Amino acid sequence: MLADSRKVPKILPLSIPVLYEDDHLAILHKPASLPVSGNQFRTVENALPFNLKKSPLTVAMPWPRPVHRLDAATSGLLTVAKTYPAMVGLGQAWEAGAVKKKYIAIVWGNLPATTGALTSPVNGRSAKTIYQVLRTSNHPKLGNLSEVSLTLETGRTHQLRIHLSALGNDILGDLIYRKMERRKIRGMWLFSTEIKFLHPITREPLNFKLGKINKIEKLFIPHS
Repeated sequence: MLADSRKVPKILPLSIPVLYEDDHLAILHKPASLPVSGNQFRTVENALPFNLKKSPLTVAMPWPRPVHRLDAATSGLLTVAKTYPAMVGLGQAWEAGAVKKKYIAIVWGNLPATTGALTSPVNGRSAKTIYQVLRTSNHPKLGNLSEVSLTLETGRTHQLRIHLSALGNDILGDLIYRKMERRKIRGMWLFSTEIKFLHPITREPLNFKLGKINKIEKLFIPHS
């Protein structure tokens, strides 16, 4: 294997919850407001060596690397490779659409149906999102809100945000694609909650899913 020519990053001493780890890969729960990578120091990638054990395998990379991206404002499940074969295998699985990902979003208003498919192009490319409304709330301060499960059939940049905005149901806190001025919300209410794929080395089926998200539960407390 060719060595990674990039300079080993300065380690960011920031704890990130690790949900699974073996010698080849890991699954982390990325916090909101933290970029996955980039030129700045405070990124997930720079924090990986602080949170993960170094792989003892000869095919280990100099430092762990994220396999995919999440928007900085999005929290949830993030897959990380620790070896070159894992990085290649996971990358191929993503390209082939063999990785199944689900998200939860809190959006403004009520959707036109309880289930549906959103298929409008994203940045000139075909895109498809399957949605299912999980519950709705008439919040005393925010008005009508919906909790929506989202399944990515394609993986375009900002696909979920663009599709929901086009539907007229912006994600709470999305400052880029909002259609109208709404009540100011802190953070974006989009969460990567489930991921399924075959382990790139052992071919074992892996399925990771987040439990209830407390900040969402608080939105749907019954109001008298």
